[in-house]
Amino acid sequence: MEKSGASQIPVTEEQLNAYKEEVTALLKMVSWTPDHRSRPASNTHLDASFLLHVGKTLNVGETDELSVLKSAVRISDDRTILTNTTNVVLNAIRKGFSLGKHISALFERSSGLELLQQKNNDGSLHQSEMPAFHDKLQTSSAIVLFVASYYITYFLNNVRSDEHSSINIDFGGIPEVKLSRPSQAMQCAMYYYAAYLERSGVVKSDLELLKITLLFFERLMEEVLMRKASLKDADFFTSQNYKLEHADFTIQGFEVAYTAQVKGVEFNATRMEDIVANEQAKHMFRRFAERLLCYDLNEQKNPMLVLGGMPSITMADGKPGTGKSMLIAAVATMLQERCEVLKLPFLFWPLPENIISTFQGGSAERAIEWFRPMQDTGKIVFAPIDDAENNLEERTRQGVSAGVREFIGVFLRNTEGAYAVNHGNRMISLFTNIPDQIDKAVLSRIQVRVSMEGAKRFEDFVDQDHLWWKKYRELDPKFIKDPGVKDYEFMSAQRQVASMNDLHKGGNTEVQNADLRTIYEASLKQHDAGTHEFFGVFYTAVLDRFPFFSSRDLRNIQKAVDARVTDFDLPSVWWDKPDEFFFKDYATKFSMLKELMRSNLGHISFEEVRLQEALNYLDNAIRINETGIDRQVERRAEELYIQQKAMELQARKNVGK
Repeated sequence: MEKSGASQIPVTEEQLNAYKEEVTALLKMVSWTPDHRSRPASNTHLDASFLLHVGKTLNVGETDELSVLKSAVRISDDRTILTNTTNVVLNAIRKGFSLGKHISALFERSSGLELLQQKNNDGSLHQSEMPAFHDKLQTSSAIVLFVASYYITYFLNNVRSDEHSSINIDFGGIPEVKLSRPSQAMQCAMYYYAAYLERSGVVKSDLELLKITLLFFERLMEEVLMRKASLKDADFFTSQNYKLEHADFTIQGFEVAYTAQVKGVEFNATRMEDIVANEQAKHMFRRFAERLLCYDLNEQKNPMLVLGGMPSITMADGKPGTGKSMLIAAVATMLQERCEVLKLPFLFWPLPENIISTFQGGSAERAIEWFRPMQDTGKIVFAPIDDAENNLEERTRQGVSAGVREFIGVFLRNTEGAYAVNHGNRMISLFTNIPDQIDKAVLSRIQVRVSMEGAKRFEDFVDQDHLWWKKYRELDPKFIKDPGVKDYEFMSAQRQVASMNDLHKGGNTEVQNADLRTIYEASLKQHDAGTHEFFGVFYTAVLDRFPFFSSRDLRNIQKAVDARVTDFDLPSVWWDKPDEFFFKDYATKFSMLKELMRSNLGHISFEEVRLQEALNYLDNAIRINETGIDRQVERRAEELYIQQKAMELQARKNVGK
């Protein structure tokens, strides 16, 4: 996929050959003087025992030498012929750094750094030019490391993937990343990579070599991305696409889009109409699934995301048996069927049950592996997390494992922040029985939440019984007779709503929580609900009463309002005839969706929508926050009841003696 508006520059093997000798020399022997004062800010999780791992403590200013090639020979246990996997790894590293050097050289030429270097070499560089000179050197160094790391991880991820995914290696991080100039950046990276191979004691086979290489360069790429915002003149690099000759590999600025061959998880085909009740949940997930399908493969962005109607994380909560697992299957079924029609690759990618590892760092590794396919801009991804409270449990709770903390750390880093780029082609959805036990930082990132209460009405139970009864009727009409229900059409109560407005008829502003209702009514007495002043007073009072409330909650409310504004059905003709919308260019699709958005609200005003979503979100958040206390009270009451019954039983036994 190419970036919109960016030209594509081909990169040939002949061009890369110009740098192979330089990179090969680094593989044979690399010299470096470690700066023990340098510790990347992003690496607060760095294993302090790393210097013990590398097995050699150096004095300040002392230069060390290491050889990647010597380690490769040791691992292969053959001085003449390296194992196939070892060869593949070394070739990937050589090609990756050659590619990095080449693209860095193109940046130096286009940005004017090449001229500044010439002036510096002949002593004519003016003092006023020094800041720009150093800034561009830093950017060029970052380009080398990013491009090299990206290619290495991209290429090696598909090598023996089933085997290396199960390998656990103690990886301590990267102690030092040097961006002063490209040659030093390469030396620094290669030195610490060689240190892991030669001195860590954990790389004894070619499969472990493959694993540590992936871990190292993934982390190195992450380190560069952490610094992306501070790089000057990077547009000389990001404004172009670089396409590697005879390979499906493109560099598109500091963007990551892995194309590893990942197989989706199988699921049972389920229809939305097979789920009774839960009108709001069914509507919400159907709507967001439809919005995912608006994603434009060529532009690598989603017009619905730009319009504000595509939340990055959603959540449904409810007690066991209310239909959460069925809803997951129904969403997956809908997406798969429609992706086939629209010729969009689809990946059903639920969180695996074994994501939490007992090995140190193992959970983080597995989490990174799980997130990797979601960085692929070439497919639609639905990533549900069922029983989310098991793997995203509140970190402050007693007894929470280190593995859970590791997973949460990776989850947060990949769902918000500089490294979490959202193109609008993925949907991460949490499903839980116990929302109050989910980590508070995770909860705060969930932009749209919905409660699943299951069957509650007479019609719900009748329809659920009918669905079960229907199976026997379809098996053999003579086997069982359908008695019917007087004056009732089966499943009529389960028909999908056209929009959330149908669930909020009459401008309903009902508030469940008594304290929130008091705050709301008091705020109304001071200001009209359609004003900024009302919400200023209202949110201030909410914060005073409910300390968990924050600016992030406010942003989530605003996101929910965005979702309501874009809560419209796509015309049925677009699904019947995809050429009418889905196969048009991005600009046309964006314009067509804007027209639908303008006419969406109908009889309900924007002010009413805003108020409804604010009250709904806060009601939900307060319910989740207080559910834990209610559960403890119920548990305690049950224990007291059992104790009382036991005492009565014992008393009767004593009387009988």
